[in-house]
Amino acid sequence: MAFKKKIVRVRDGLKLIGLVFDEYRRRLYEYNERIKEFNYYLKPVHEVTYSYEGIVRKYLYFGRYWYRLVKSRGGLKWIYIGREKPDPHLPDPPLNPFEGIKIVVEGNDVLIDENVYLLLKKVLEMNYGIDLDKYVVNV
Repeated sequence: MAFKKKIVRVRDGLKLIGLVFDEYRRRLYEYNERIKEFNYYLKPVHEVTYSYEGIVRKYLYFGRYWYRLVKSRGGLKWIYIGREKPDPHLPDPPLNPFEGIKIVVEGNDVLIDENVYLLLKKVLEMNYGIDLDKYVVNV
């Protein structure tokens, strides 16, 4: 028997997620600078945008998306090579705090499942003193 996950809408949730993600993004930029001599680049998010009847939704899939950078006549060409570290000699990347999580974005709001909500709530309270319950809108 499959259970449907409860979805939570967080008003201005994109900004709140940015608080947590910004520190990781800084460490990832430093990491990508260290590995650029090997012509690799690690992206932390895959974004897909859909529009249906005037409603635009962005789906953000957090993980590890590895690319090989190849010089071409027009500049750099990005070639997706997978989710696993392509070369064992590369240093390990920083841990993505949202690894494996999917977030749906509508405007500045986010739609997240209850497990993601509980995790984000805990992190925001512990690290930023923010009560996430104040931002929840009933779905």
